[in-house]
Amino acid sequence: MSGYELKLGKGNMFTNDTKKESDKHDYYGTISMPRDVKAGEQIKLHGYKNMADSGRKYIGFQVLDKREDDL
Repeated sequence: MSGYELKLGKGNMFTNDTKKESDKHDYYGTISMPRDVKAGEQIKLHGYKNMADSGRKYIGFQVLDKREDDL
């Protein structure tokens, strides 16, 4: 997704298609945090199945405000 800029509070996770060893990560991704985060703080997320313009499937997610209880 070169040239794509994440909006604040958004992120994505892609399958590691180059994985050759079982102990390597299955997914990789990026998140753009809308606020400062303290070490140990738990962040609530919503996840969505998406498809990139290239046709590659990925999981998109949204960071919820820590005051939101509704999942």
